[in-house]
Amino acid sequence: MIKNSMEKLSIKNDFVFKKLFSKKGNEEYLIQFLSGLLNLEIKRIEIEHDVALEINLEDKKLGILDIKATLNDDTCVDIEMQRSDEKNIVKRSTFYASKLVSEQLSKSQEYKLIKPVIVIFIMDFNYFPFEEYITKSMMVTDLHREYELNNNVIYYYIELPKFRDAKVNMKDITSQWLTFIDGEKKKELEKVMENNNLIKKADEELEYLSGDAEIRRIAELRDKYVRDMKSAKSDGYEDGEKAGVKQGVIQEKINIAKNMLKEKIDIKIISRVTGLSEDEIKNIK
Repeated sequence: MIKNSMEKLSIKNDFVFKKLFSKKGNEEYLIQFLSGLLNLEIKRIEIEHDVALEINLEDKKLGILDIKATLNDDTCVDIEMQRSDEKNIVKRSTFYASKLVSEQLSKSQEYKLIKPVIVIFIMDFNYFPFEEYITKSMMVTDLHREYELNNNVIYYYIELPKFRDAKVNMKDITSQWLTFIDGEKKKELEKVMENNNLIKKADEELEYLSGDAEIRRIAELRDKYVRDMKSAKSDGYEDGEKAGVKQGVIQEKINIAKNMLKEKIDIKIISRVTGLSEDEIKNIK
């Protein structure tokens, strides 16, 4: 157990999320969570365990940390924890699903052997313009929206900020697990753990993981990596915006100079008005 002064790691850290949910012996956590979310009776689950996870994270080269699992009916499930809005969630999830589908078949196998694929994105930001915090996809025909064309690939997008603000039924298994994963509603989480021994067990394990110096160090590396990426994108946007404004000002000066040249105005006067050098004005076509 960790000291009270040490803050528990956040499940929204993708390394911690995978460390807890993909650990051998912890299959019961995902079984209960997915059973509630997917409204399925899941008797068995096989989780893909990544033994190279810590090694790859050491040099921060691992950009994708997701959990891949196979249900007892051979359905392939991909779960990703996403903290920052990369503006590409739909395309990214489509790529993941396509990869899971294509990996199932060899050249000699038939398409009818393809098993269902479910992609789940748990996001710590709002993405869709809907009130619902869980968005499930459905592929239907254009003229007959009631007709489901393909249920081999299904997407679930869970927006944690919306979940936080919503009035939810805490007796619902999915809501209980999202309360644990989000970690923001402390009082509600205490009540959840009183009624769900499995989540209480998961929280105790999270506390144990938080006291492991190596796990905490890698989790902090992941947090730093995410912060650095956000900062780089923000700085890039600001630099690009400044460069765009500067280029716009220069172009406006050139346009003014062009109009003045058409009026046969002396180059020295044009230079004083626009701030462009006489050589720059001479080179304007």
